[in-house]
Amino acid sequence: MTKTFTKIGALTGLALAMTMAAPLATQAAPAQVKVFNFGGSNFQASITTVRYDNNYSGYRNHRNRILPLAQVVKKLERQTGGTLTDIKLANNGKVYKFEGVSARGFIVEAKADAYTGQISDVNITAFRPHYDPKGLEITRLLAVMRNKGYHNFDLVSLKDEKGIYQVRGLDKKGKPVLIRALAKNGRILSTKYAPNYNGPSYARAEFRDFNSFKADLKKQNYSHFQNVVAYDDYYGVDARDGRGRNVHLEIDGFTGRILQD
Repeated sequence: MTKTFTKIGALTGLALAMTMAAPLATQAAPAQVKVFNFGGSNFQASITTVRYDNNYSGYRNHRNRILPLAQVVKKLERQTGGTLTDIKLANNGKVYKFEGVSARGFIVEAKADAYTGQISDVNITAFRPHYDPKGLEITRLLAVMRNKGYHNFDLVSLKDEKGIYQVRGLDKKGKPVLIRALAKNGRILSTKYAPNYNGPSYARAEFRDFNSFKADLKKQNYSHFQNVVAYDDYYGVDARDGRGRNVHLEIDGFTGRILQD
């Protein structure tokens, strides 16, 4: 028997039937100092530390940009109490379609607006999945991927191969790849080119290191960069402007353009 709910209010009952995913700690990259040699004279250049906010606690989506898949998963699990196993960005790039498993082992399907995360078309069926739904939570899995330089994911699936997550996203240079990883711990088994990647066009570029933007930011009279956080498509950074005021900047991770001051 199948019951279909089209209003968000239906999620209240659904939340009681599903298991809550565990939170994920933010991970930080170690501070670095590079030594350069010019004409036999050495000097040190400080490299600003960048950390990945895998919790998306401070994430802001900007105009005409969709929410990262990992943040949508977190939002869905928080609102529904569900354990997601599969999520995919639709071909139109406007809707995430997802699937999860209830505490009783039944399949739950729904959709979420890719720009707002608003949930709709929740569908609970009295059928059990044909695959083993046990594995590393998707948020933790994608944290492993992001810490290895992958980003802007448009697909995560546990259904197609036993004990294996298939994850589609971009590598550091913006090349779309399909990653196979062990479901139990996220260990990457293989990667290959993914010609059918469906993520946003603005993400199909090299996600550059924040330090490569510093010279241009200084030309715009910004300095004293601190608390740099990398999200899927931008950096959040505290800085000081040309008038000596403390400001928070949001920097496009592909172009270095200031999205928000």
